[in-house]
Amino acid sequence: MITPVDIQNKDFGKKIKGYDCDEVDDFLDEIIRDYDALIKENRNLKNKIGMLSKTVENYKSLEDSMTKSVEIAKQTAADIKENANAEAQMIINNAKLDASRLAKQIDDEHIKRHREMLKVKSETETFKTRITTMCENMIKMLDDAQ
Repeated sequence: MITPVDIQNKDFGKKIKGYDCDEVDDFLDEIIRDYDALIKENRNLKNKIGMLSKTVENYKSLEDSMTKSVEIAKQTAADIKENANAEAQMIINNAKLDASRLAKQIDDEHIKRHREMLKVKSETETFKTRITTMCENMIKMLDDAQ
C-alpha cells in the first residue's frame, strides 16, 4: 500500500518538455493530504466497527440470557400452576371427605340434635363454597399471571 510519505518522496525524472514542477508538487501535496485523511478515516472506521461488533456481541449475549430467563420463568409459572391445581384438588377432596364425615355423624345423632345438625351442615356448605371460591380465585390468578 502506498503511504503519503511514499508519495511525498517520489521523484520524477526531468525532461525538456516536461510538466511544470511546481504544479506537479502542488498536486502531489493535495493528493498526500487527501490520502492521509483517508487513511485516518479508514483507521477510525475500523476502530468503530470493532467497538460496534463488541457491542452487538454483548447485546446478543444479553438476548440469550433474557431468552433463557423467560423460558425459566415460563417453566416456573407452569410448575406453580400445576402445584396450585394439585393443592386445590387436595383441599377440595379433603373438604368433601370432611363434609361426608360430618354428614354421617349428623345423620347418626339423636332427633333432638336436629337443629344443631342443620346448623353444622349449613356451616359445612359455606366452608365448601369458600374453599371452592378461594381455589377458583387462585386458579384464575395463576391464569391471569400468564
